[in-house]
Amino acid sequence: MASDDTEILQQLPAGDAPSDSPGKATHITGTFKKPDFASVEGTDIPGPQNDADVSTATYNFVAMLATDLSAKQLALPSWPEVVVKTKIALVDEGSSEMMLTRLVGSEPVLAAGLLRAANAERPADTDQACDLLTAVESLGFKRARGLAISLATTQIGNSQAISPVKAYVADLWQHSNQVAAIANIVAKKYTTINPDEARLAGLLHEIGKLYVLTRAQTEPALCDCETTLQEVMHAWHTSIGAAILESWEFPESFVAAVRDHELCDIEGNRSPNLTDVVLVANLLANQQKAEPRHQVDLDKLPACRRLKLHAGISDEIIRVSEIEIRALHQAIGI
Repeated sequence: MASDDTEILQQLPAGDAPSDSPGKATHITGTFKKPDFASVEGTDIPGPQNDADVSTATYNFVAMLATDLSAKQLALPSWPEVVVKTKIALVDEGSSEMMLTRLVGSEPVLAAGLLRAANAERPADTDQACDLLTAVESLGFKRARGLAISLATTQIGNSQAISPVKAYVADLWQHSNQVAAIANIVAKKYTTINPDEARLAGLLHEIGKLYVLTRAQTEPALCDCETTLQEVMHAWHTSIGAAILESWEFPESFVAAVRDHELCDIEGNRSPNLTDVVLVANLLANQQKAEPRHQVDLDKLPACRRLKLHAGISDEIIRVSEIEIRALHQAIGI
């Protein structure tokens, strides 16, 4: 391709080859940046040697995204163990509304599906549901439970296809739920944002990586090299995730939070928003496993200043979130 910052978000006829002047898609916004495959940041691991193969593979990959969004045929993976245990729990006639929202609210694909179903039936002149409790109340418990079981059944049926990337999906589930728990705490303590909305935004913040994992299996140049796959996920997941939520007609605040949750230098003298909450939650979740040289000084972040959150209280936020995660694991049985 012509440049490392080529805009390749376009509808492409089947069989077209990479072009230096692609058109723009109608269903995807933003710019995907072709990642630097020379090495992985923070390591001395070299990237793949044949950059031409990677360029073609990434081009094909984005073409598939444009087609999938246009056809509304996104099939995203779930961690099989979670959806199986969620279905078993919900089939029990003794399941409650609280159990439904907790279990479905731990799985990005199930949560997004239930919310979309609820909003599809809401009158045009009413506000969209932006949290699962509102979605369940809108659908009615019995119908919401039936829909959740149906969604879980579909995901279980698709689980065999994701076997090569199952470990990645499991890691994403763990990270997304930790970010969701932290976002809920941060929103509750430091903002006027609905904590349940913050939880859902945190759960969905890396949904773009699920798409990468699903489609990368069809492109050996991406899937066969772990370094390449990690680079593609890191470089593209925010733009892809935002495009997915936009196509699903999620509120703009969710789209922005997914798109911008890694932009740590967003300045502005304003009240904290959903993007600030998800950004900080993601950083706090990542700080625990980051090497000291890669850790971020939270006190210097504009988002933390807007939230009035300082580094000294981050350990307490993490501690409370881990209690919630343990309770979630116990509820699901994993």
